[in-house]
Order: sequence, then structure tokens, then C-alpha cells
Amino acid sequence: MTRFAPLLFALAALGTAATAQERIETAPVETADAFAQAARSATGLPDPLPLVAGIEAADNGVWACASCHGDQGQGTQNVPRLAGLPAGYIAKQLHDYREGTREDGNMRFVADQLSEDEILALALYYEKLDTAPSSRAELGGDLERGRELALRGDWEVDLPSCFSCHGGSGWGVGQSFPPIAGQQPAYTHEQLAAWQGETRRNSPLGLMHSVARSMSDADMRAVADYLATLPPPQPADTSR
Repeated sequence: MTRFAPLLFALAALGTAATAQERIETAPVETADAFAQAARSATGLPDPLPLVAGIEAADNGVWACASCHGDQGQGTQNVPRLAGLPAGYIAKQLHDYREGTREDGNMRFVADQLSEDEILALALYYEKLDTAPSSRAELGGDLERGRELALRGDWEVDLPSCFSCHGGSGWGVGQSFPPIAGQQPAYTHEQLAAWQGETRRNSPLGLMHSVARSMSDADMRAVADYLATLPPPQPADTSR
């Protein structure tokens, strides 16, 4: 039994009839796994497309997701690709923005306007979105060095491989370790720098802080560019 099992059991015990808001308030949902379970068991979630396209912006003030992340969730420059990210990871990040444990003024504004049901609906939508690759190496990083770090790390500086946590293809593992293959390189580099400078502080167990502290800026650029050359993840199979 994993240490997250009690969270999942608590969510399941609440039943599918409860609203997303009731599930979030009643069960401890600090983990991405718990958010994913809440999304899977939710009923009657709103259509996410109006929020994605911004159709409802005039009514509730939420900015269109597509206005920054692209109409297919592909991202651009330092705006991340959302297509293919796990639903639990997306939902947790939105909560972290809302609570201030992940800092970004624009995203906090968006998260503050979203209901729990809307957060879950958006998370499920992007998890299932099948979007063609759109990233490429553009930071001048050493691709061979990036490949070495992604596959094997560098134990001379106590740096584990990226794929030891994020999966053999960089397509992520579970809900807490997101896909990194096919991500926009400027975004990857920016986040590594944020982990290193501790302006981003919401890594499970502080893992990314330790990783980033072992990296030079050249290594960050190398990894970010190498990962950008890889195919992004396929949409998650949520039927099982």
C-alpha cells in the first residue's frame, strides 16, 4: 500500500454524488493523486471548451486558456505545453497558484476565478488532448550533454537522470512526475532556474530543488533543448 492510499480511499468513500467542491473540502487532497481521483469520480462537470476558448470571459472574468497556451495546449516560449499533462498534476498546480505555494500573478488571477468543478474539467480536458509536437531546441544548449543528463545524470555533481523520475521516455510517471518530453525549452529552463533560486517551491519532497542546485545554467539549457527535441506524450488512457 502506498502512502497516498488513505487519500484515495477517503475520496472514494465520499461517493460520486458529492460535488467536486464537497470532495475537495472533505478529503485531504494535497497530492496530485488525490486530485486525479477527484476528477475521475466527478459527475456533471462543466464543458471546459468555453473556458479554453474564452467564450465565458465576459461573464466571469476568466482569461481564455488558449490565449496563452495555444488552441491545442501546445504552449510557446516560456508558456508551457499543457496537452498530455496528467489531470492530477494540472489540478494541483492550479491550487498551488491559488494558495500562493507556486507564484505567478497571472495564473493566480486565473485560478482564483475557477470553481473546483472547472479546475477538474480543464485538467481532464488537457490530459486527453492529442496535440502534435511543437517544440524545438532554441536555447543554444549542447544536445549531447542534454541527452547524457536526461538518460544518465552526472554523479560527479550528484545529479540524477531526468528520466529516473520522469519515465524512460520523459512521458511522466503517475500524477506527480509530469511529462517533460516535448515541453517548450524556454519554459523548462525557466522552471529549473526557479527551482534553483527557490522562487518555485512546490516540488514533492523538495526533489526538484536538489536537482536544480546541482545544475549549471549551461546544463539547464542543454537539458531543456534536448527534451524539446523529443516527442511529447500520447494522451492518457483513462478508461482503465
